[in-house]
Amino acid sequence: MAEPTLAQPRRSLRRLVRQNAGFILLVLGLAFFRTAVADWNYVPSSSMEPTLYPGDVLVINKLAYGPSVPFTRTRLVDIAQPERGDVITFFPSHTDNCLVKRVIGVPGDRLRIRGERVWLNDEELRVSEKDGFYWEALPGSSHKIADPAGELQPAFAGELIVPDGHYFVMGDNRANSYDSRYWGLVKESQIVGKVAAVGLNVSERFFQRWATQVL
Repeated sequence: MAEPTLAQPRRSLRRLVRQNAGFILLVLGLAFFRTAVADWNYVPSSSMEPTLYPGDVLVINKLAYGPSVPFTRTRLVDIAQPERGDVITFFPSHTDNCLVKRVIGVPGDRLRIRGERVWLNDEELRVSEKDGFYWEALPGSSHKIADPAGELQPAFAGELIVPDGHYFVMGDNRANSYDSRYWGLVKESQIVGKVAAVGLNVSERFFQRWATQVL
């Protein structure tokens, strides 16, 4: 009996590829889509409540600030910059985990923080109560935040000017958010994309609200 040659495994591999070409193209297409166009991320903590809850699955727009090289975080061209109020995902320098926070300061902004009070360009961010929620006003937009009178963790207290290519981010749950007040600024190159929507809400808080409305 003739011993198998190297040509036989190669023929088997080619036959396997031909038989599964559709599936292979689908997998490659999904991988390209997730790395270059859009992705989804799971919210692991309560740092963005009441905007986002643990268990939420987020749809991330990776084209919001410009297309990236597939399978990398290198942006081919900048078509926009993160704005104050944007909720972004990023990989900070201190961890390999992908985080989600809100942009509070953009390049050139002067920030000052004293406890739960925040000043942006010498104007204190106004917090008001409406419809049972607390709302914080940023220039041109507003968003929900957790009760600002909650017990605060030790945080950065002082003043800084955000340099070019960097962003100051914070969680909407200020008393329970490990953010730029602790580990510093986010580099533009670390940003993955902008949160476009909550694609799936399976958080415990969501079901509690739903049960309250139904019952």
